Amino acid sequence: MKKQSPPTSKQVAEIAKVSQSTVSRVFSGMDGISEATKKRVFSTAEKIGYRPNAIARSLILNRSNLIAMVALGVQNPYYNVVINEVASRIQKMNREPLFFIAEKEKGVDQILGQVMQYRVDGIIVLSAEMSPAMAAEFEKIKTPMVIFNKLTHIANVKTICSDNEKAGRDAADHLFSRGYREPVFVGSSTFHITSLTREKGFVSRFEELGCKVQILQQIPYSYQAGKVIIEELIKSQTHFDSIFCAADLFALGAIDQLRNSSIRVPEDVGIIGFDNIEFASWPSYQLTTFSQQTETMLDACFAYLDTKLEGHENGSDIQLFPCELIHRKTT
Repeated sequence: MKKQSPPTSKQVAEIAKVSQSTVSRVFSGMDGISEATKKRVFSTAEKIGYRPNAIARSLILNRSNLIAMVALGVQNPYYNVVINEVASRIQKMNREPLFFIAEKEKGVDQILGQVMQYRVDGIIVLSAEMSPAMAAEFEKIKTPMVIFNKLTHIANVKTICSDNEKAGRDAADHLFSRGYREPVFVGSSTFHITSLTREKGFVSRFEELGCKVQILQQIPYSYQAGKVIIEELIKSQTHFDSIFCAADLFALGAIDQLRNSSIRVPEDVGIIGFDNIEFASWPSYQLTTFSQQTETMLDACFAYLDTKLEGHENGSDIQLFPCELIHRKTT
């Protein structure tokens, strides 16, 4: 039996007594079409079972209606929340999200090369860095790009980021004000550059206060890595009285390892995390941590994209947003 062809926009146009271009404009959400015409087109399409072909429409309109999201591996619960919010906002723009994952920061350029093949209308890179050469390629084809939460100095690329260096300094001030004088910093090899920026602020401020920070090796982003690094620190018999972790999962692992070693938090060791993930507020942890202005940062991100997608100029600068210290029971 010959397979029946799906209904076409031409059939919708004939039945609704409009042009085929009008059908296309209705399903593309364009202005300048009466409500009566829209209703007739949608009613006809539903009656005959017509569904617009997104790929064909993108070729006709010379736009894909796709916004690409590129992220590192999503082990961090904070970025699970961010990704869901970004996808939701893209859909509210009547566009569709296209999601790519880079396993390592050095692989972002390779992933962006794949993104380019889809002729996306815009790109949001989440906490990862690309090369200036790759950014220049997207500038050539006039594809707007935003780097979210990674401090990046690349021409023609908009960067929207938490002020991680200032947060590091605030962490040092908080610990110092609580009487801690032998601090440790635990960094992340997964979000390496962001971690280094937090470390820079933390170390420089403690040096100004007359204290030296012990920096532990950069570790993969996981709860278990946080436990292991603190277990090794305890076994080394190094003196320390406070820990600033570049991420909350490290801090939660550190708390449990300290407790397993009969070291009291915060009486013996104070701990600060970063990201204010849901687990941080659980009664068993009550972690002092930093909260980022995620909603405000995303507002700025999408305001920039909206402006660029409308064909208007918008400065490709760096916007930094302060973080809020959430004081709980670990300091």
